[in-house]
Amino acid sequence: MSTGARYVTDLIDACERYGDRPAFGSGPWVLTHSEVLAWTYRLAGALADLGIRRGSGLACVSAGNPPRTLLVRLAAHVLGARLTHVCVGPTTHGLDHLLRDCEPALVVHDTPVPPGPAARIGLAALLELASAREALPVAVAARDGDVARVTYTGGTTGRPKGVASTFAAMAARTATRADSPNTAGSAPLTFVSTDSLSQRSGGRCLEQLRAGGRSEILHPFDTREFAEACRRLGPAATYLTPSMLYRLLDDPETADGVPGLVRVSYGDSPVHPERLRRALTRWGPQVRWTQGYGMNEAGVLSRLSPADHDAAVADRPHLLGSVGRPAPGVEVEVRGSAPGATGEVWVRSPMVMAGYRNQPALTADALHDGWLRTGDVGHFDADGYLYLDDRVKDVVMVHGANIYCGPIETALTRHPAVARAAVVGRTDPLTGEAVCAFLVAAPGHTPTEEAAEAACALVAAELAPGQRPTAVFWLPALPLTDRGKPDKRRLRELAAASGQ
Repeated sequence: MSTGARYVTDLIDACERYGDRPAFGSGPWVLTHSEVLAWTYRLAGALADLGIRRGSGLACVSAGNPPRTLLVRLAAHVLGARLTHVCVGPTTHGLDHLLRDCEPALVVHDTPVPPGPAARIGLAALLELASAREALPVAVAARDGDVARVTYTGGTTGRPKGVASTFAAMAARTATRADSPNTAGSAPLTFVSTDSLSQRSGGRCLEQLRAGGRSEILHPFDTREFAEACRRLGPAATYLTPSMLYRLLDDPETADGVPGLVRVSYGDSPVHPERLRRALTRWGPQVRWTQGYGMNEAGVLSRLSPADHDAAVADRPHLLGSVGRPAPGVEVEVRGSAPGATGEVWVRSPMVMAGYRNQPALTADALHDGWLRTGDVGHFDADGYLYLDDRVKDVVMVHGANIYCGPIETALTRHPAVARAAVVGRTDPLTGEAVCAFLVAAPGHTPTEEAAEAACALVAAELAPGQRPTAVFWLPALPLTDRGKPDKRRLRELAAASGQ
């Protein structure tokens, strides 16, 4: 009996079982399951020759969303390496810190990366090395307790923090997923991947591989290209962020539905209930909907099922404001409040991370006796549905990316005209949420549009262009809580009102 990590051995078994079935690709470039396995073995051999072993750090840094990075991920999993994958985009910052923190033995890249002690190899060069090798089977070195991935999210201090997840946790996330794009008794639906392969879409593509299904990888998201892929490859399933859903609703060609699309899961940031209801009614009952509330640290915590969406359209519209009931195998508690009242959301499950890499204090604050504090504030209703009311973590979700407010506020106050700054998010029809800044002028300075523009330019220069506030408001003073902190709830109300 194999002692390799089940998450990996199941993938290898599936590639052998479904040999000639299409596995994944983009446009005319498509690999079968057998071809994926052959490339996985070739790449594993090439990476081993470059010094990658069980427990080695391996970083893969790509521009955009090249599908071949999935092959690097599979090879890293077979070897039991600790993989960090980064798709560089407009909100990416702190890449130099990230590449030091994950301590890679090797960096694979197809875009310029900061200098560092680790060896470097271009993605094209690695693929060329692998292509010259025989596709000889490589024993799975990974074990369930090994760290499979370190995924970096934005940090409250401006430094990205690494979420370490074991192979066992990855397997648990797959085993408990109720919204995999499959159909009972037949081949899986085609999964049309719209999101970064370094985040949730990479895992979804591997779930498809495990089920013998195909993934079509798109990036960046374009409504017409997405619709064409669904028509060509349907029946299709997909994952959409709210901003992607809004763009589809606003495009005349997709406002009334996407032919071939039969299953949608969505998440990442709060969805506007009325816009969601519009999609449910206009796209029709043939499309089945699932919402997932989750986080890098713990996978999916709760789901709003297709039946829940049906009930919302029929006679329970309030459900569209919920994130559903706890997912299978997940315990969710709302602490610090009376039953039914608002409190902090805590979660316990086999999917929870091992901890934050190289940050023991942060890990100790987040993990307690197997429970993870999510940083969200919410409440349960009498039927067991969870509603999110606020955030403990100061974060804005833009195109599904975590944008932490603290570093932006620090950058804004570096401008001499800004005495204080507070940053919040507000609902945006294109990006899900938008970054809004409230500024207080420093003594002797006039609150002008020019000063606001210059302060925002500092954000783009110090962090990333995608973190620059899209709306700025001057106030005589920031509203404060009774503890003397900026009243973010009040500021979010002001931001929402200004956008109407």
